[in-house]
Amino acid sequence: MSMRSRITLLLLATALGCRSQTADLGMSDSAFVQVMGELKFVADEPNISDPVRAQRRDAILRKRQVTAVQLEKLGATLTAHPTHARSLWNRIDLKAQSLGKPPK
Repeated sequence: MSMRSRITLLLLATALGCRSQTADLGMSDSAFVQVMGELKFVADEPNISDPVRAQRRDAILRKRQVTAVQLEKLGATLTAHPTHARSLWNRIDLKAQSLGKPPK
């Protein structure tokens, strides 16, 4: 499964969870939104090769000092908190969109 597919599934599972409202991610919501927004931007970026996409993804993970396994665990935690997950997903989507816009 490609990293883009894994990220999409992680984010969808996050949004479709079914319990309480907030999750303790072990990191701030803003840090989670930042890293996931950057990863989503790279995953959605058109016209780049898979090796370049992988290099950019790995650079984001190194810069943010987080691993894909950690993010998957956080996604699993969020499935139990659908309201929190939806809020984060909206913020992640906005972050990814903002990265694609030229600076003002």
